[in-house]
Amino acid sequence: MVTTTSPQFLAAAAEEAKRAVEHRKIVLAHVGEKAFSAEEHDTLEPDDWMHTTGRDNFTAAEVQVAKRCHGFHLEMLRLQTTPTASHYQLIHYDVPALDPETHVLRFHGLVQRELHLTMADIRSRPSETAAVLMACAGTGRTHQKKRLWAHVPWGPDSIGCAKWTGCSLADILREAGPLPEAAQVIFTGADKGVEKGEVQYFQRSLSLEDAMRGHVLLCYQMNGQDLPPAHGAPVRIIVPGWYGMASVKWLTSIEVTAGGWWGQQMDAYSFKRTANDPQAVPLQQLPVRALMAPPGCPEFVSRTRVVSPGTVRIEGRAWAGAVDLKQVEFSSDNGRSWQSAVLGEKNGPFGWAPWHFDWEATEGTYVLCCRAVDVEGRTQDSADDETFNWGSFGSTQPQQVYVKVDKTIDSVGAYMDLTSEQKAAKVALQAEAGLSQEHVDALYRAPGSQ
Repeated sequence: MVTTTSPQFLAAAAEEAKRAVEHRKIVLAHVGEKAFSAEEHDTLEPDDWMHTTGRDNFTAAEVQVAKRCHGFHLEMLRLQTTPTASHYQLIHYDVPALDPETHVLRFHGLVQRELHLTMADIRSRPSETAAVLMACAGTGRTHQKKRLWAHVPWGPDSIGCAKWTGCSLADILREAGPLPEAAQVIFTGADKGVEKGEVQYFQRSLSLEDAMRGHVLLCYQMNGQDLPPAHGAPVRIIVPGWYGMASVKWLTSIEVTAGGWWGQQMDAYSFKRTANDPQAVPLQQLPVRALMAPPGCPEFVSRTRVVSPGTVRIEGRAWAGAVDLKQVEFSSDNGRSWQSAVLGEKNGPFGWAPWHFDWEATEGTYVLCCRAVDVEGRTQDSADDETFNWGSFGSTQPQQVYVKVDKTIDSVGAYMDLTSEQKAAKVALQAEAGLSQEHVDALYRAPGSQ
């Protein structure tokens, strides 16, 4: 499948890169590690019950929502395009069963011409196919030591880079003809439920300017196949370079308004210091990030990685939304020292880039990390227990991968005792396990890293 992007799409990417840099500055000024802390939150909301510092106290509610919303398989970082079955999913309510033969998408509101588009209408328009790195707003939630537990307990694994095919949203909006007072576009999905006490359809909005920039796609295919039900069939929007909550699935309505609408899903997906922060910063463009495919073979329960001594090629991917990448660094000592990795080219303006590092592994136990920097100087968050935002959104603290280097892994049928790593998952057994706190954190602080 060929990736095809129009001049309009490329121009929009250049503008989005500028906006991404400014957005990151605003976020860091409000909830960055130098601006706000978990300790300050304790003072502001002393009666808060929705956050925890535990890692062996995941609730039945968290497990239930995690079972419905699966993460990315990190070993797929070795592939340029994420297979559909390995792409993360976040489904707030239920998956609607919509018939593509009868489905109609309504464009209405402050427009000169209301449109009712069938799937045949949408498919008949000029199409674009783009590789888009998508990351959930909650990516890295468990990296935040004091985390929100009333949500999906993501590690760094709520990502994917698929190829999406659709038509330009801007072109259809121009056809509908926004009226002079138009300022906002509201997207409504068919998924209905209750959240924060409000009965609702999942809805998000973009400013008219953002919607018209030229990069937003009305998509009906993923990786060359019709959208599967769980990924938004028969039609969804894809907002390249933004966190995933903007890419509304199961679209039924696109309404152009005069602005001022601030729905529950807009408020929920904001960087906040407190639950009702009057200075909340809406999540928009993605920051810079690198991940590695955990090397070697995993132990089933703890996901402890085991490799044989010798040269081990560490492979991964890095991204920065529409911004180009400058460097990826690798560490085999939990971030105490760093070495430059070999960085390849992005697979599209909003895609990701491969990287690798040849690690000389000797017998022992290690914590591997990686981090990226983009050409605008944006960096990842540092590892910090005090970093806090209310929704536990957008953490880019470096991935930690706990690795044992042991030649036993080369002998099928040989015995390897990893009981200590299993026991370390429970606080009550950690003393018996005998692992250092550093190693316990590497294994279990951010499930999904291994």
